[in-house]
Amino acid sequence: MGILGRLSSLIKSNVNDVIDSMQDPAKEIDQMVRDMEESARQARTEVAQCLAAEKQLQKRVADLEDEAGQWEKRAELAVKAGDDELAREALRRKGEKQAERGETQKSLQEQGVYADQLAQALKALDARLADIKLRQGSLRAKARANKKGSPLSGKTAAFDDFDRMAGKIDAVEAEAGLDEQLGGRSAESAAAERKLNELAAQSTVDDALAELKKKMGGP
Repeated sequence: MGILGRLSSLIKSNVNDVIDSMQDPAKEIDQMVRDMEESARQARTEVAQCLAAEKQLQKRVADLEDEAGQWEKRAELAVKAGDDELAREALRRKGEKQAERGETQKSLQEQGVYADQLAQALKALDARLADIKLRQGSLRAKARANKKGSPLSGKTAAFDDFDRMAGKIDAVEAEAGLDEQLGGRSAESAAAERKLNELAAQSTVDDALAELKKKMGGP
């Protein structure tokens, strides 16, 4: 289970159910708090790593845009030199950089969404942890009372908010799983798609060359 899944489990867990099963609430509630603190620490580390990855992806997007521009300039030089084949090759390379930039931009957006989800889950966990710390004494008393057959009240309104947050995280995880399922393709369909992409790329290069010549005022 990934860190987002672990946070989801912690956020939506019913503390009342957990303490009801404890043999030694005085010790186990303290251990539960330590476990939640460790999960929060790991989540903070991952958030920092996500932000660092975002910066790297942003730089890569900018670099690829610059590289695409350089290949267009080379194509212009080839056109001026009367070498259409060399111009096509330069435009082909430009197209590759633009395609890579598009994929990198997509990864950047996905990284940003994940970082936001993780940060929101961490915020919810911090709130739950703070609430439990404040209530450690009363939670111990509740556990002892429950073991004597005197059940107390259920979840607080704050815990209902945590459950709603957990539901959002579950929905995100389910959507990600569906995307993975839909992403599976047979070797035959992949090969057919590759051929179609190659044909489309060649047509795109020819169109790009014609457009470049028109832009440069050529025939």
